[in-house]
Amino acid sequence: MSRVCTTAVSLYKMSNHISFIVVLFLLLAVALSVRGDVNDCKVSIGGKNFDLSPLKKEYSWKQSVYDTSNNVLTNISFSDTVNVTIQLGICQNVSSPMSGCSGSGPIFMMRSDTEKCVNLGSLNVARFEPNPFQDGVYMDLYDGDMIDHITRYEARIYFVCSQSELDGPYFEHLKDSNQAHFHVSTKYAC
Repeated sequence: MSRVCTTAVSLYKMSNHISFIVVLFLLLAVALSVRGDVNDCKVSIGGKNFDLSPLKKEYSWKQSVYDTSNNVLTNISFSDTVNVTIQLGICQNVSSPMSGCSGSGPIFMMRSDTEKCVNLGSLNVARFEPNPFQDGVYMDLYDGDMIDHITRYEARIYFVCSQSELDGPYFEHLKDSNQAHFHVSTKYAC
């Protein structure tokens, strides 16, 4: 009986090593399939090259958005809108954040009703990924301002293939109360 147990344990250990090697190989393959530097604004994904560097500059705009913090999506009314001012640096930090904003980062958003400024991410913790519908790429930005002792703000900037030079950027929505989504339509994402 002990010989059977020893053999079973040996097979289990060997299968764990094989699983580890397979997982390591898959992670390496994924890492090698997405190459790029968010600071250069250039990325290669699955053999396709994207050069977003012509978009590399700072954008600033005001936008009305729905505040769903005290509502459910089924009872939103026009009175639930709030004006926000957004500063977004594509592949670069904002050089002069708005008054009331702290730290450095590529995206700041300030509500007009509270004048609370939020840093939505860091270029030090950012990466490019393919868009879900294979119509361009998006930049994931992590390590924004703290929300609570565990959660931080983060952002995604979707660069979507379009015939136009540039349409956007604009704020789309806030997912899971901490991930801001932005949209940029541009020929550089084709």
